[in-house]
Amino acid sequence: MKKILLGIIACIAGVSTFAQTEGVTTPLATPKMNIVKFNLSAAGFGNYTMAYERVLNRKQSVGLAFGYAPNQPLPFKSALLNLFEGNAQAESAINSTIFNTVNVTAEYRFYQEIKGAPFGVYGSTFIRYMHMQHEGTYSFNLSDGEHNPFITTTFTGIGAGGMIGVQWNLGKNFALDWWIAGPYVGYLSGSSYGDDNRPVDDNDKIKLEQDIEDIGNSIPGWNVDATVTDNPATGLGDVDAELKGAFYGIRFMGICLGYMF
Repeated sequence: MKKILLGIIACIAGVSTFAQTEGVTTPLATPKMNIVKFNLSAAGFGNYTMAYERVLNRKQSVGLAFGYAPNQPLPFKSALLNLFEGNAQAESAINSTIFNTVNVTAEYRFYQEIKGAPFGVYGSTFIRYMHMQHEGTYSFNLSDGEHNPFITTTFTGIGAGGMIGVQWNLGKNFALDWWIAGPYVGYLSGSSYGDDNRPVDDNDKIKLEQDIEDIGNSIPGWNVDATVTDNPATGLGDVDAELKGAFYGIRFMGICLGYMF
């Protein structure tokens, strides 16, 4: 009887110990708090973007991205081609215009708590700064024949938007970030300056100013103020234009490979 009692006590003690062990929650390993990413899908379109994400807590993170896109087409290219359909000179100028673009994007993310940052479905808000620059020679006809000014154009803008996406853990050190969709809108201002290769007649100055303003103002939400003068040093024509208006875009279906540390 004594042996049976001791055996029962031992079994109870064992079950109790096991229950206590099962009831203890082992803390999850602290996730790596930093991710450096490269946008693979955008690179296929000539847009090279590096991003950094820092986890703040289980639900939140902040990030910063830098993008460089050489040889990008003219903004509102399709609208301008429709406007000048049949004008071979204008169509050639629109199609040949390319910009080098730099953008910087600051982002705040809020993750679902199911997996916890930086993994799972997230929503984000972001602010984007953009700078675009172009140089090139354009041809157009005035009353005295063809003119070929060398034009330098610069745009600077800032916008804001929101995005949804999902990020997966690919093992110990890697992550895959899918930007599903992130539309944004903003305000863009710019200037364009050209040195003509010939003097410009006074009547042609008025017509050229009007033509430039009509082109810019044909884009909804845009305003263009053009001035055509004589360069006092050379006597040749100078073309200046100030541009401002709304711009829009979308961060869409981006696939980013990240390294965690």
